[in-house]
Formats: sequence, structure tokens, C-alpha cells
Amino acid sequence: MATSLLTRVKARVDLHTSNRARGLIQGRGRSLFKGSGEDFDDLKYYQPGDKISDIDWKATARSGEPLIRQFNEERVRHLSIVVDTSAAMAATAADGSSKRDAMIMAAGMVCFLAQKNGDLVGMVAGQENRPIQLPSRSSDGHLELLLRTAQQATTTAAGAANTSWLLERAFRVTTRSTLMTIITDEAHPTVEDFTLLRRLKTRHDLIVIRIADADPLQSAALDHEVVDVDSPREIGAMARTSKRVAHDVAAYRRARSEGIEEMLDRLHISHMLTQGESTVVDDMIAMLRSREYRHGRS
Repeated sequence: MATSLLTRVKARVDLHTSNRARGLIQGRGRSLFKGSGEDFDDLKYYQPGDKISDIDWKATARSGEPLIRQFNEERVRHLSIVVDTSAAMAATAADGSSKRDAMIMAAGMVCFLAQKNGDLVGMVAGQENRPIQLPSRSSDGHLELLLRTAQQATTTAAGAANTSWLLERAFRVTTRSTLMTIITDEAHPTVEDFTLLRRLKTRHDLIVIRIADADPLQSAALDHEVVDVDSPREIGAMARTSKRVAHDVAAYRRARSEGIEEMLDRLHISHMLTQGESTVVDDMIAMLRSREYRHGRS
């Protein structure tokens, strides 16, 4: 019988790492996955990164300064994982692992931490012709189904990435305010998705996890074929050994990544770019620590 994906994630997150991670979600009624609760508590001055939907417009008009409503945190929070299950995510990551395996580890880490804190996790994934949606629950069986569904949907036959459709669907079907973790590859979300991300940000707290692609040229491994999964064709040996091509590819990837990071920073969205399955857990811990520092301790 195959080992469950959730069990594999838990085994990978060793005692030292899990204790470090758990420290991030402990505290006086506080969670790593901060979100608005149901009970109004107080007003505070608006800070970059706060949700526009929390602005109290009447109080703002009276004071002349933008004020937002603070809420007591809910005991149970709802999280959503938005997973890119396109063909690109079945390709190779920068560290040589499968991007699909890195994605499962990232989603599993969210499930692991959420379950430790009693939070509920749902999922949005799939393609326009085959959408996938799972409700927010916390049982081992549900989280295993979530991870298994994402894994099985991510194949080289899944079709090209369409983050615009995925983000639009996430907005339409996830009506409750959540911590939304978007897991995709280094090329997404694109700068053209700015408006969609900004709209999502009005309702949800966002995290973006990007998984780096392997070197598309693989010039040191000419005895192996390299195929582009988005538009399946072999990349020829001449292109793979050309210094000019290597320079142009590196410059393009660098400019694309800088554009995406600038967009996410502008929207005050926590984000990271990881090399693959071997680095994703440590990178997530570092990103979550950074989030905790920015939010400030309760």
C-alpha cells in the first residue's frame, strides 16, 4: 500500500523544523494564518498591506485619516490553496526534482501547519474545462484527498497554465475571507494578473509560492533530450550550447522574475521563489517568519 502524501510531508518536516514552524503559530490566541474574525475589537490606522475592505469609511471621514476595523481573531480559520495543475508543473524544477513534488510538499506544509492550529483547508485548482474545488475541512482524510487530487491533476497532458482563469475562479468560488496560498511556477502569476491579484487582495490575505524551472538549455547534459512541455518540442543541441542563446535566456528569465517580484511587492503580497522539493520547506519557514515579523507579535 502506498504511503499517504500527508504522511510523507509530515515525515519530511523533521522534529527540529516542525518545532520551529509550530513556534510561528503559537501565542495568545494568535495564528500564523492571520485573518479577520467575526467580532469587532477596535479601530487602528491603515498600514500598507491591510485589506481595503476593512476600512471604516465613516470613522475615516470623521478623523481625516484612513482607519480600519480590527477584529478579534476567530478560533477556527479558513485557508485556501490555489494550485496551478498545468503541464508546466509536471516538468523539472531547478534542483532536479519534479515541480509537482515541490508543489505537493508546499501544499502539504500548509496543511500540516493548519491542522496543528485547528484551521480548515480548501482547494481551488484544475483547468477551465475541468475545474477542481474542495471545501474547507481539517481531517487527515480530507487533507490527503486534497494533496492526492492536486498530484493526479498535474500531468504533462494537463494543458498550458492559465493563471488568469485560476485567479478569477478562486475569487468567484472563495467567498469567505481566507489566507490564500497560490502555488505555481516561476513564470506566474504574470504582470498581466495585477488587477486580478489586487481584487483578490481586497478579500483575502495572499501568499504566493513560486517553484523555479530547471535550466531550459541543460547544456551540460546533451546526452539527454530536453522538451518544452508548454509547446512540446525538443530543444536542439545547437541552441543548448550557444553562449548567445544562454545569455538571452538568462536575461529574459531575470527580467521576468524581477517584474513578478516587483508586482507582488507593490501589492504587499508575501512571496517566495524556491528551487524545488529540496528547498521548499526551509524557504517556506523563512517566508513565514518574515510575515510574522511584519505583522508584529500580538
